[in-house]
Amino acid sequence: MPHDAESNGSGPRPAEAQRGRLLLVGARRNLRGLAHCLDQPSWAGLRVVGFVDLSGRGRQLAVHPRSDPVPILGRIDRLAELVENSRATDLVVALSGQPARRIGPQIAHLSSSTVRVHWVSEQSTHPVSPRRRPGWSSPKPPWPLRWGRVGKRALDLVLAAIALILLIPLFVVVAVAIVATSGRPIFYTQERVGQGGRIFRIWKFRSMRRDAEGETGPIWATDHDARCTPIGDWLRHTNIDELPQLFNVLRGDMSLVGPRPERPIFVEKFRAELPDYELRHAVPAGMTGWAQVHGWRGRTSLRKRLQYDLDYIRRWSFWLDVRILFMTIQHVFWGKTSWTPPRRPDA
Repeated sequence: MPHDAESNGSGPRPAEAQRGRLLLVGARRNLRGLAHCLDQPSWAGLRVVGFVDLSGRGRQLAVHPRSDPVPILGRIDRLAELVENSRATDLVVALSGQPARRIGPQIAHLSSSTVRVHWVSEQSTHPVSPRRRPGWSSPKPPWPLRWGRVGKRALDLVLAAIALILLIPLFVVVAVAIVATSGRPIFYTQERVGQGGRIFRIWKFRSMRRDAEGETGPIWATDHDARCTPIGDWLRHTNIDELPQLFNVLRGDMSLVGPRPERPIFVEKFRAELPDYELRHAVPAGMTGWAQVHGWRGRTSLRKRLQYDLDYIRRWSFWLDVRILFMTIQHVFWGKTSWTPPRRPDA
């Protein structure tokens, strides 16, 4: 579910909520840009409730020469918690380079809530005005993140379209086999939780009986599941049943690479067991992922899968997606799950 910046139940009083609460996020060397931001008339109605930076050291910081010092609430890695505790309605982010890329997943997570995010770039100290557009504005990340996301989406569209064209003969053969052995329907759809907690319907080739959950209810599938149809076990073993998700990629429901989406009923359970589980919804769900190519899929450790998913989000880059796609080919065809660690120290 989307993160609610006012989910602590105490909520601001009506007059306070109307005025708006501004949380400043950035490096201290960018204070000039933040000060210029606060000089804009359109921000006059917002109350500055705190400052969040890379170090979190100190109690107060003089952001503007004509304003009282701002309390330092903590470090950037606690951003979601600090947004909730401060009941912020607007964030002004003054970061660039590696810090901006590192905070990207947290900002993407907050963008699905009722918090407006505004970036102060290095090139321009004029942030997006909170009154320039009605409603809640989407975050505008710095150019490395923006172009990385554009590249990711372009890769999804190109590879998914090419794969669907090349796989038409296989789709026809599988469809005939399913109808011949167990009748219709050929495809199976199921609700899954995607980016920002949005619910979408995932597509698969039907590998189980039509009444598979009639007696058991929603449960995880197992290897050689007794509920599989005659051809279904082979479809699942070869991962061919997952190929229709290429349509989900074209629609924008999913990406080729990302954390695997789960069913809403399981997400509720996992969220209760693991407080950080919701963070994996900060990025698009994927057909394959960092956890899957390392063997953490199906009935394996939930904590290990979450660990790999969050590691992917922290380290994400366009080239990491390309690398995972090549690793997926090796994993599917040769069962490879052991990889040489990358040289980068943050890996």
